[in-house]
Amino acid sequence: MTDSSPDRSGVAAVRGAVPVRENRSDTIVAATARLLTTLLEVNRLERAQIVSAIFTATEDLDADFPAHAARRLGWTDVPLLNAREIPVPGAMPRVVRVLLTVSGVAPGTRLQPVYLDAAAGLRPDLASGPDAPTPRAGAGATGAAGAPSSPAAEAPPHAARHVAIIGLGQIGGSIARRLGRARGWWRVGYDLDARAGLEARAAGAIDQVAESLEAACAGADLAVIATPVDTLPGLIAAAAAALPPGAALLDTGSTRAPVTAALAAAAARGIRAVGGHPLAGSEGHGFAAARADLFEDATFTLSPAAGDVPEAVARLVLDLGARPLTVEPERHDRALARTSHLPYLVACALRELGVAEAEAGLSGPGFRDMTRLAASDARVAGAYVRANATAVGEAWRSLRASLDRAVETLSAG
Repeated sequence: MTDSSPDRSGVAAVRGAVPVRENRSDTIVAATARLLTTLLEVNRLERAQIVSAIFTATEDLDADFPAHAARRLGWTDVPLLNAREIPVPGAMPRVVRVLLTVSGVAPGTRLQPVYLDAAAGLRPDLASGPDAPTPRAGAGATGAAGAPSSPAAEAPPHAARHVAIIGLGQIGGSIARRLGRARGWWRVGYDLDARAGLEARAAGAIDQVAESLEAACAGADLAVIATPVDTLPGLIAAAAAALPPGAALLDTGSTRAPVTAALAAAAARGIRAVGGHPLAGSEGHGFAAARADLFEDATFTLSPAAGDVPEAVARLVLDLGARPLTVEPERHDRALARTSHLPYLVACALRELGVAEAEAGLSGPGFRDMTRLAASDARVAGAYVRANATAVGEAWRSLRASLDRAVETLSAG
């Protein structure tokens, strides 16, 4: 009997590049992680197929090694090489490049290079976007570069769920990236910062950029609002007014108390509103920190404003690779005060306490790990901590009592 399965024993290589905003360790690692994630997504590669990775960085990027991004993504068994580029007059500053060697590809397969953001200028032949979505049936007219001539000309393909993603930072961007893998979703994105929408579209994370929240929600089956907690009530109300009757609405806020009334009001309008919170994320922020695997095996709490969790919301959570958990809003906020919000404040306090010693080189990995959360987006973290102040205060008093007992035990010998 002849084996008719395709031959995927070949080895191939693929290149990529990404600009880095500034010479900081976290910025270099986040940009490189985004490049690696996009390379795998665009070429539908699995991490197990990576044979080796060679990284180069321009000489103005010396705060960290780009290869550390691969280690943080779990590439622990992949040989990695870092090199400093020879400076060339007039060359683009602050750029990380990578050459991946991969196995398990069909002979003759041509892998797609990925040059993100301004790095696209290094490869003008890829001007249409290295990982732009494949045009769908029913999409609008395209220009010479293959990009839609007008966002309004695009339309979701038949039978695809239309999801509006409001906010394209780490959480919203990661949702968009993962749904691209899941298929069956037409992703329309909107962000108050227009650059985030363009960046997400260029990366293939969304199918269409909307010019407003209302435009994104028009005709949508589901709207996901992934913005800071203090912005959610107003955006939930605006989305509920723009969505068609019977559509679903999901937020991703870290605190439930401030949004409960807004979700109830949306439900009263005939919108199937659900409070949600993915227990995932990192200290990174912005679309640059978005990863398609961010929610893999993570808990995604769900608190319906009325009735059961809508099918569209349940499907989205499962397509993200997450585990849905229905929970009462009050219980959620008490738990997150102890497991997320108070730890952020403690990390900030520890960083302030030991900053001089750390700068003098008198700190180890324990201090780094304990203070990692302090690098979170202060705008976002401050909003969810303030919104959950009562529960955070209760958690702090419990922690302080525990610490006082520990100190008393030490003092007693």
